[in-house]
Amino acid sequence: MLFFVLFLIGLVIPFILIKIKPHWIIWIPSMILFLAAITMYGKAEFFPGQGMADLAERLYFIVFGITAIGSTLSGIIIHFIRKG
Repeated sequence: MLFFVLFLIGLVIPFILIKIKPHWIIWIPSMILFLAAITMYGKAEFFPGQGMADLAERLYFIVFGITAIGSTLSGIIIHFIRKG
């Protein structure tokens, strides 16, 4: 349930930016979230925490990843809405 809510949040973020003129602006949230996911994965992989801290770092990776996927999907939807 939590991951679905995060996915929906990722879907909503680009729709908030739909009225801004530059077309590339809708991709900024997904790029930021993907960079955050990659950073958290790198930190969890190369500098693992002790015990539950390692699990929390991997959970952060999942949270950022799911939200980035939602944001990217929303960006694709907005792209095709503007083209049509």
